[in-house]
Amino acid sequence: MPFLAFPQAPTPAPQQDIKVGLVLSGGGAKGMAHIGVLKVIEEAGVRIDYIGGTSMGAIVGALYSSGYSATQLDSLFKSNDFSVLIQDELPRTAKPFYEKEAAERYALTLPFQKFKVSIPAALSGGQNIYNELVQALYHVKDISDFNELPIPFFCIATDVETGEEVLLNKGYLPEAIMASGTFPSLFMPAEVDGKILIDGGVLNNYPIDRVRALGADIIIGVDVQHGLRVREELNSATEVLLQINNYRTVGQMK
Repeated sequence: MPFLAFPQAPTPAPQQDIKVGLVLSGGGAKGMAHIGVLKVIEEAGVRIDYIGGTSMGAIVGALYSSGYSATQLDSLFKSNDFSVLIQDELPRTAKPFYEKEAAERYALTLPFQKFKVSIPAALSGGQNIYNELVQALYHVKDISDFNELPIPFFCIATDVETGEEVLLNKGYLPEAIMASGTFPSLFMPAEVDGKILIDGGVLNNYPIDRVRALGADIIIGVDVQHGLRVREELNSATEVLLQINNYRTVGQMK
């Protein structure tokens, strides 16, 4: 009986497991645009494997890494007035009578140390924002290695004493992301592991190389950095400092 042999169908090659990294830059209030990008990423069905961010990008990235969806983040940010949070003001109802009276009598208060009047180190200590982050990230309070979050995460800060870039991927998550966003004159510097840290955007506002080093094959980068301001916009110490900082970041972004 004749025997017919047919060539065996080729076995399909296993699909490559492509790792996708997300980089979120700093950019102040413009960082809210990160949430819109996250919505589009979700709608496209793209799985994010790593997230790295700086400043506002660190805050949004950390919350997303912890398990929030883009829609939940949108609701969270819309329910908070950050212009109020940044002032570190207690609600009037929470103040004792003498503090209410003093707050309504004086337009400006200055620190008084060792019988000398001094200038505040910053507009805000960031305590109210820190409290909000502690509450929002309570469900991951026991995770000290950020690689163990639902999506591995890191953020960037700057050591104000040495001028070195600091990678924050371990510790207490609210503390780390506050350190990444402590812009000089707006927020007081943060102390983490004995280091005095300020906004990571001073040195690395767009940490693409850091995400690539984690193993990302493809990187989605979201840039909401400010360009250089015109003279009419340079009307405060904070705006001048932002302008000085942007000399470097605008050129580096290109």
